[in-house]
Amino acid sequence: MEKEGTMKEVDTREAVSKIHGMSQGLEEAISLLYNAFIYNRDTFIDEAEVIIKGVKDVEKDLTDVLITASKSDETARLFSTVPAHIERMAGNLEHIARAIRTKVRESILFSDKAISELSFLFQRTREILNTISDLILARNTFIANYIKKSELEIERTADRFATLHEERLVEGLCLPKSSGLYILMLDSIKRIAYNAKEIAQKLTK
Repeated sequence: MEKEGTMKEVDTREAVSKIHGMSQGLEEAISLLYNAFIYNRDTFIDEAEVIIKGVKDVEKDLTDVLITASKSDETARLFSTVPAHIERMAGNLEHIARAIRTKVRESILFSDKAISELSFLFQRTREILNTISDLILARNTFIANYIKKSELEIERTADRFATLHEERLVEGLCLPKSSGLYILMLDSIKRIAYNAKEIAQKLTK
């Protein structure tokens, strides 16, 4: 029985290590997508999509391992829903990747204001992903609270930017074609931050 317990603990440690790898993958992917957005280069998107697919591919097996181990392992129980949240974040990065690819391929112009606003949100989202990686390794209430506050800031800022964007659209300062891509990216960033907050809540119960 002791041997079985030890095996489950090893499985859990390996699973948590893989979850950390998933989170780091998202950090790398969002950096690549930001470069694609700023420099209008498809190659950055291609690299990001490979990473995103890798993150999504490992989710189910990791979740299964953790659910199985959670019956007798408290750490596994705590982490059992985390891969699914990371997979959802990866899915929202996919949405962002498609939007940026459309922007690049169709040479869609964004206003300087829209670029500045999205750049700010990209940076804040990359920070929250970096902090999630830290939280996975060290379940710390201080880190978790920082993530929760960051999520609230990102949500409020994205909503304010959406309102300002609508005003620009009405005034004819931005094109309808870029508007849909802009709003899609705002919504995807908000969902990434929301899932980060959910992870922070679950890991510090």
